[in-house]
Amino acid sequence: MIIPEHGRTLTSSEWKPVIDEMLEARHIILTTHENSDGDGLGSEIALAIALKSLGKEVTIFNPTEVPPNYVFLRDIFDIKVFRDRDEENMQEVFLADLLIVLDANLHDRIGKIWPHVEFAREMSRLRIVCIDHHLEPEDFTDLTICETYASSTGELVCDLITTMEAQTGTALFTPESASALYAAIMTDTGSFRFPKTTPYVYRIAGLLVEKGANPELVYDRIYNSLTPQALKLLGLSLSSIRIIENGLVSWLYISQEMLTQTESKLFDTDLIIRYLLSVPTVKVAVLIVEMQDGRSKVSFRSRGRIFVNRLAAHYGGGGHMNAAGALLKMSAEKAQMVILEDVRKFAHEEINE
Repeated sequence: MIIPEHGRTLTSSEWKPVIDEMLEARHIILTTHENSDGDGLGSEIALAIALKSLGKEVTIFNPTEVPPNYVFLRDIFDIKVFRDRDEENMQEVFLADLLIVLDANLHDRIGKIWPHVEFAREMSRLRIVCIDHHLEPEDFTDLTICETYASSTGELVCDLITTMEAQTGTALFTPESASALYAAIMTDTGSFRFPKTTPYVYRIAGLLVEKGANPELVYDRIYNSLTPQALKLLGLSLSSIRIIENGLVSWLYISQEMLTQTESKLFDTDLIIRYLLSVPTVKVAVLIVEMQDGRSKVSFRSRGRIFVNRLAAHYGGGGHMNAAGALLKMSAEKAQMVILEDVRKFAHEEINE
């Protein structure tokens, strides 16, 4: 696997195997991880538009619903939720030539789609390509581009589409795809403030604005679009935030009872974790959400050079230096006890390094 230096783009020869796979395919399916975010959604929409421009049949199948603050992206290009008991869904996967997994480098991140992909791969000619930027990719594809230098998968997809334009002589960017990629890069860089926000990232953002991206609209739709239910959950949650370890760690647990009381959904919790880092002394923030199936969804955030992805990896998860998460196969009660002790130790070790 080729890992370019920080901030460098892949060359046309390095992108060629991916482009060849896409040009040879007739029907292409794009997908991203469960509980999709701006990077995964924006990347797959922009790539879908480019592939449609090249005459490909393109379907976006995701394992979970689009969160409300990203619905404007779904209005750009249809995003289907994969139903694993829907014969048409299963048939479409089986008959596809190519599956492209974006912003996920572990097969279980694409959830209920994977068993059908695996079956199609064994029984037909389905090929799998992964484009991602997270650490420690799993070997589950025919071709993987996983570049950890990149700020986001959107950064990589922007480079890929630019290379495809040069190779095919076809204009592949539209104002809509530019806005989708702007959303991808903006969200995964924490609105251009995380450590991987290189000068090159700003140049890409400028390029996307030149191609028609609307920064004001994208920011407003994503960050100023709390549902009434999410707002109620936020109000209930703020009173439950705990600040521990002399102000180094902030901590919040959201139960199924809280979700039911406010009529909110799992994706309504995603914007709440921002508030856990609003106290200047806090270096590590932890959000635990009790899920309906008995598992616990854990999100970690940090400021500075504190690698919370190492903490997430301890539980089988992953992510970025300052933003990571994991799904734990244990009750919320046990998860709180286990994680709290680990986070206390982790915070002190990281800060004292």
